[in-house]
Amino acid sequence: MSIDSLSNFVDQLLTNRILAPEQMNVVTKELLSQNRSARALAKELMQRGWLTVYQVNQLFQGNARDLVLGPYRLMDMLGEGGVSQVYKAWHSVKKCVVALKVVRKEFVENPDIVRQFQQEGRTIASLQHPNIITTFDVDQIGNTHFLAMEFIEGIDLAKLIRLSGPLPVPLACDYIRQAALGLQHAHERCLVHRDIKPANLFLVTPPEAKIDQTPIPGSADAKKIPQVGGVIKILDWGLADMRLPLATGQQEPANTLQREETIGTADYLAPEQAMDATKVDIRADLYSLGCAFYYLLTGQPPYPGGSLLQKLLKHREAEPKSLTDFRVDMPPGVPPVVQKMMAKKPEDRFRTPASLAAALSPFCRSVPRSTQTMILKPGALKDRGELGK
Repeated sequence: MSIDSLSNFVDQLLTNRILAPEQMNVVTKELLSQNRSARALAKELMQRGWLTVYQVNQLFQGNARDLVLGPYRLMDMLGEGGVSQVYKAWHSVKKCVVALKVVRKEFVENPDIVRQFQQEGRTIASLQHPNIITTFDVDQIGNTHFLAMEFIEGIDLAKLIRLSGPLPVPLACDYIRQAALGLQHAHERCLVHRDIKPANLFLVTPPEAKIDQTPIPGSADAKKIPQVGGVIKILDWGLADMRLPLATGQQEPANTLQREETIGTADYLAPEQAMDATKVDIRADLYSLGCAFYYLLTGQPPYPGGSLLQKLLKHREAEPKSLTDFRVDMPPGVPPVVQKMMAKKPEDRFRTPASLAAALSPFCRSVPRSTQTMILKPGALKDRGELGK
């Protein structure tokens, strides 16, 4: 029901329990008489922080019921993918903010999509580690399937590199080390992520850290980038340890593979995973993490450009451009670690994420919060692949 009067607006707030009881009491006893229109009252409630812009827009579009899912009150949309949407939500009983991942309405009748979503919920609900996103609730209300996860603020590493350029070596080493510790936890529970990439590594930044949101220019001059500490969380376990047939009519994101035998993202895909994703082990994740490491250090994936098939062939047969060709501040011990992570044969890689984390520890020395100049070799960012797209 769309909003056509002040009384109708208040009725929608009350009927759908959008506000807390004490807030609703203030509305009916004080604010109702002080505002002459629904929009004036909505503005007042936004100024008080009781309603968000998203909630007000949904209310005036007649979608008040869509703001409520059991005890959850949807506050804002954080993002959306092919089959799900992620919201910032308030748990009215536990009094906390969560991230709510919900299957899109057009897919709730698709058994393959629902099964995939439920598998993701069961997978991540079993993982409890500082470097893995925490899931609080996996449930269904009516035809709506959802996951309630911890709400974290920060930026994924793909976006961070696009905005700020390649990272200082110690910082990149520390982020990859943290991801390895999270993967070790999953490995001990016999889980393989199968879609490790910078976009699925989320940096939870400390309150004092600020990230410059202006993309760097495409010149070869020295770049100044912020030193941002924080915790890395591995996101998106929807492809972990399962077979996923592509649902009829579902669109694939560019360069992303989701078929019975090939699952993952082409720029970060282990050679054996491209052949048969149902038989890979944790070493495939370590290869993908190596590709992500390469991206953090250079600003581009190991094999930028080319078709999807060309990328897959290069992962199997070609060696990426040397890290020392990109920058002059590369410690001699780091390239061998990356090379071992990205070995063509699984048996030539680190055996476990824990062994990788140990190998990276000497290079994760403390990085000062102040801005530091990172020196890139002339022309190093001439072909930056994903950077700047």
